[in-house]
Amino acid sequence: MSLRTRMPAPVLAVATAFGLAALAYGGGNVAAFVLTRVLDAAGVELTPRRSFVLSVLTLQLLFFTGVSLWYLRYRGLSLADIGVRKPTLEGWITLGVGFVSMIVLWLVGSIAVFVVGQRLGVQREPQAIFELAQQDPLIFPLLGILSLLVVGPTEELLFRGVIQTRIREAFGVGAGIPLATALFAVIHVFGYGSLVGGLLGVSVLFLIGFVLAIAYEYTGNLVVVAVMHGLFNATQAAFGYIGVRYADPDAVAVLIGVL
Repeated sequence: MSLRTRMPAPVLAVATAFGLAALAYGGGNVAAFVLTRVLDAAGVELTPRRSFVLSVLTLQLLFFTGVSLWYLRYRGLSLADIGVRKPTLEGWITLGVGFVSMIVLWLVGSIAVFVVGQRLGVQREPQAIFELAQQDPLIFPLLGILSLLVVGPTEELLFRGVIQTRIREAFGVGAGIPLATALFAVIHVFGYGSLVGGLLGVSVLFLIGFVLAIAYEYTGNLVVVAVMHGLFNATQAAFGYIGVRYADPDAVAVLIGVL
């Protein structure tokens, strides 16, 4: 009897979800690090902008997409099976409502977390991308474009199309949505400077992910949530660019701490 047949279905589903996330995220970061070292040794100058693009293409486009497609093939599933299709009118309406909900939750949640952090004496930190963008503000417009074309689609492919679908199979929608959303949020902790700052950041990200998870279950359409995700990140990038170029970077860093 194989380990797969001996392991209870819920345990197997959670293990599979964590394994896929770890393989995609861990493998992508390791590959990006190795590639950076190789290019550096070859004398290729990696500016902050080039480093950012290299990281996104390696992590999200190559590893998130690669791991997702490999798992779908292993399960005998197609992209159509996880909802890659043209949205209906209802899907577009859901996209609009969901996007507005994400923005509202982001703003309200960011302010609430900031207040809680102040009372606890814990300073909330933005993700590392903000510090990188302070060196080169044009990284923010790049982030907006890449969010729509790469980040939104690939993260939704992995976390909603593959992981949420897998967890739902074992736990049902009621438990599957929060479990998949928690994994989506926790994986972003590593993008912050410290664990405490990261936990504050992902507490807001959990709310954002929850909207995406519900929209996916409601529409069954991965394109809807991919566009929602991309638009949300692009909106954050726009705030970041305005903050770095024309306002107080520290104040905006607090606002876009879940970027």
